[in-house]
Amino acid sequence: MRTKRVVPHMGKRIFHPELKYCLECQSQLERCCTISQRTVITLNQVVRLIHCGYRCPQPTCPGRSRLYRSAQADALALPGFTFGLDVVLLVGQLRLGQHQTVDEVHHTLLQRLAPFQQTISRREILFLFEAYTALLRTGTEVTYDQEWRDVVQLNGGLLISLDGIQPDKGNETIYLVRDLLDFALARSRERDVDHQGKHQATTRASGCA
Repeated sequence: MRTKRVVPHMGKRIFHPELKYCLECQSQLERCCTISQRTVITLNQVVRLIHCGYRCPQPTCPGRSRLYRSAQADALALPGFTFGLDVVLLVGQLRLGQHQTVDEVHHTLLQRLAPFQQTISRREILFLFEAYTALLRTGTEVTYDQEWRDVVQLNGGLLISLDGIQPDKGNETIYLVRDLLDFALARSRERDVDHQGKHQATTRASGCA
């Protein structure tokens, strides 16, 4: 039986969509649901995330069915993940960038999470590394993603959100570009912070939290 994770010190953050008005009729959006309510563990904090979803209140609006989300909430952690996206990226950078073994990565993460009285298992390290490599691997297929192209055309274009995530100062920064209209992680770009590195990957990962 899986043991419930104990979080002695946890903050609470409520996320609302950055967009306040309907893109179709310009009516003020209204809250319609709670998209997700979960605990997220990052390198800097443990937070109880409440992600609120909004819709246009006008029944005749062509955008009535569109669910508006918070880009900040989506950027905090991948869908269904307890550990934040910064933890995923750090695992990948330690393994591929610094060539650490799984045990060394595990030891590093245990030290980083200790101030929050949190732990991580070796199996979770492997799972997070699989997520990291999946992001890099699927990036090569974005050009051929016809389903995504069809969704973009149906939405009438893209509404872009850009996030730069750097797990540690001096390491590489991952730039994530999200399409807020279909709530997908559209692309990520990884480059050295001294701007001498080459772009290494573009990626797309669909899904809801």
